[in-house]
This record gives sequence, C-alpha cells and structure tokens, in this order.
Amino acid sequence: MKKNSIIKAILFTFLAYVVLSWIIPGGTFSSGVFTKGKVTPVGIGDIFIYPISTSITSIFVLTGLIILLIGGLYGVMNQTGAYQKLVGSVAKKFEGKEKVFLIISILVFAILASLTTLTLPLIVMVPFFVAVILLLGYSRMTALLSTIGAILVGNMGTVFGYNTGGYNYINYFFGLKSTENIVAKIALFVVLVLILTIFVIKTSKLEKVEKKKAKKSTKKKEEVEEKEISIPLYKKVEESKKSTLPLIIILGLTLVIAFVAMFNWAGAIGSEKTIFDTWYTNITSVKLNGYPLFANLIGSINPFGHWSNYEFAMLLMIAIIVIGFVYNLKVKETYDALVEGMKEMLGVAIVAILANILLLVVNSASATFATYIFNIFFKMAKSFNFAVIAIISAIGSIAYSDFPYLMNVLYDPVTSLYAKNIPEAVYVMQVIYGFMMMIVPTSVGLVIGLKYLGISYKEWFKENWKLLLSLLVAALILIVIVVLV
Repeated sequence: MKKNSIIKAILFTFLAYVVLSWIIPGGTFSSGVFTKGKVTPVGIGDIFIYPISTSITSIFVLTGLIILLIGGLYGVMNQTGAYQKLVGSVAKKFEGKEKVFLIISILVFAILASLTTLTLPLIVMVPFFVAVILLLGYSRMTALLSTIGAILVGNMGTVFGYNTGGYNYINYFFGLKSTENIVAKIALFVVLVLILTIFVIKTSKLEKVEKKKAKKSTKKKEEVEEKEISIPLYKKVEESKKSTLPLIIILGLTLVIAFVAMFNWAGAIGSEKTIFDTWYTNITSVKLNGYPLFANLIGSINPFGHWSNYEFAMLLMIAIIVIGFVYNLKVKETYDALVEGMKEMLGVAIVAILANILLLVVNSASATFATYIFNIFFKMAKSFNFAVIAIISAIGSIAYSDFPYLMNVLYDPVTSLYAKNIPEAVYVMQVIYGFMMMIVPTSVGLVIGLKYLGISYKEWFKENWKLLLSLLVAALILIVIVVLV
C-alpha cells in the first residue's frame, strides 16, 4: 500500500479533474475579458489514453530517462568500490558533527536551486548526500528534507533562476528584469532556508545512538534495524584500495559542465549573445580544406548556456563510460552495473513521468475549466488583490505544474487587469507556485524524492505539516510587505 501511495495520489488528482470536467465549463481570456465556453468532459476512453500518452510524450519520457541514467551512474560507481570509500570517508569526517553536514546539505541544494532552478542536475547529487546522511544515522525523512526538500525550498525562494522554472520566462512573458523585487526575493530565500534548517535540526534524531543505548534486542528487532539503514543506490562492498580522486574529478566536472551549460547566461546578463555563443560560432566555422570538421564533430549539440535535458542525458552517458574506463571495468561489468542501477530507479522514473499527466491533459485541450475558475476569483476584486492572485496561482499550479505553462495561461488576464501591478502579481505567482510544488502530487521534484526514499505521500504531510505551514505563513508575510511597499 505504502509504496504505491504516490501513484494513487497522482491518479486520484487526475480522476478529480475528470469529474470536474463534466461539471464546469471552459472558457478563454482575451484582453482581460472572459468568454465562457462549453463543458468539455474527459471521456472514459481518455482516462486510459492520457496516462499512455503521458508515458510516450518525449519531453516527459526524457525526464524519466535522466532519472534512469542517474541510477545507472550510481550503479557503475558502486561497481568501482571507490564510491563506497568516498561516502564512508565523508561520513566518518562528520561523526560527532552530524548536524553540520545536514546544514551543509540544505545550503548546497537550496542555494543552487535558488540561483539556477536546475532541478535534474541537482538530483544527481541527491543519492550521495542521502547515503552520507543515512550512514550518519538519520532517518529517511531527514535525508529527504535535507536534499529534495532543500531543492523545493530553493525553488520557492528563487532569486536568480533563469531556466524552466525561473525568471527568464518571467522576462519573456512580462518583460520584467531579474532584479525586480530582488530584496524581497533574497529576504524570502533566507527566511525559508532558516525555517527549513531549524525544523530539520529540531526533528532529526540519530537513530544509531538510540540503538547503542538499547540493552536488549530480539532477532526481529535486529532485522528491522538492518532494513531501516538500507541505503538506495548504495551497495555495500569490501573495503576498496582504489583511489576516490578520479571519481571526484569526473563527478565534479560532470556537474560543473551541466550547471554552466544548462544555465541561461543570456537571461542572467541581459544579453542576446554570450561568450559561449561566440566561441561556438568560431569553433564551428573552422574548416580544414573547406571541410567543416568541428561543426560535424559537434553535431547538433547546442552551445553552453543553451543546453537542454537532451544534452544533459548525453553528458550522463559520457560520465558513465568514462568512470567504467578509468576504473578498468569490463564492458559487461559496466553494462550490468548500469542496468542494476537503472532497475532500482525504475519506479522513480515512472512516477516522475506520471506526475505530468494533468499538464498533458490541460495542454491537449483548447480550453479547460481552470480558466472558468480563475475568472470567478478575478471578478471578486476589481483592483489588484494579492490574495486573489495567490488563490488562482495555487489552483493553477495543481494542473500547470511547469511554471511557464502557468504563466502562459495567466498572462492575458494579469497583464490586462493588473497592468500597474505586474511585478507584484508575478512575485506572488512565483512564490505560491513554489510552495504548491511542495504539496501537490503533480510536483515532479516532490514525487521523485518520496519514491526514491520510500516515503508515502501521507507520511510527508503527517510529519511535516508544521514546516509547510511555517513556510506558507512566512511567504504570505513577505508577499504582504512587497505589496504594501
């Protein structure tokens, strides 16, 4: 029951949408004026077709493929024996300073998420940090909060994100600069991270300490304890004499290349052309006896600053091959380890794909009932009202779980009705969207974390409702300050 709870939550949300589609009419906005449309119900056949369509849509499948490749990467690293040595040495260094590592983990993921909004490259680091945290004796929930939780908090408090969930799209849709409300963005980020850090420190417990204090333990209890400290994507092996330095260098270069190449530098510096574009043009224009050798060698790979998940998947495959070669793994050993790691992440990849089912549904329809609901709230306030925008953003985030899609559907009414308050409206949209990605089952980042660490959707809320409430209250206070000032 527990291991399937995330899929159940996704499907329940989808079925709720199906039911409402039979009741609520659709509609469209044009220059801020809403035109009511017809009721366009999702048919019985569509209930089966949409999950299948989601599973074969390239952009969603690519996300699942990257999750599988991350599993394969760790599978190969496990095979080298150097990975276990690296994790063990880091865990040993932080013995007695366990909370320091939790703080480091939160800061690393939250800061990088806030500055880049590159979630998938960040997830590459998650298994390593999770392994160390679990070896230190903390629970899986603590590991989740200190990694995926920090990423979600960083996205909620985005400061300079210029990618899929970031501010280059805000500039594209609304013409806003990245420095708009910068003080409020930084203040919110600091407050959110502080709340998360305090919550994690207060709620985290060293389970291994409690085990040492126990005087008696039955065979049944020992089995339970052994199961509790099992670490995903971490295979226990005998002490290896292989150096961890090559592994550190390869992983470090992979992550640096990913962040540099996938970060939208043009959006960050406000220029249409960057130094990477110039280098790319110069290199690809070089010809040897009239033959464009470098252009053909590079192929269809985009210049740095324009990389997508396609290039990122390629980068992960190269890293896997290089690690296998450097550590003298046979081709069969590398392949078997790759497959083993991918198998372990198969369930995670599936929920990552299925989490997009509502996004596919609303983008497949010419008009959805979401706009009808939006119009109800827009009519409640003749002038700008942050509460209305917050409610609309919260409702819209359930289906439009990719921020650019939410901005696209709200662009017309927001720019038409709140022309004088666009910066404030967009700020509210970004913050509330970020918060909703911490609670809705259509949040790809959330379901990846829950499935990876074997935590149920219900358990997530039961243990962290105080944290979620605190984050929301802090966000609303900052929103009020921004609006009033």
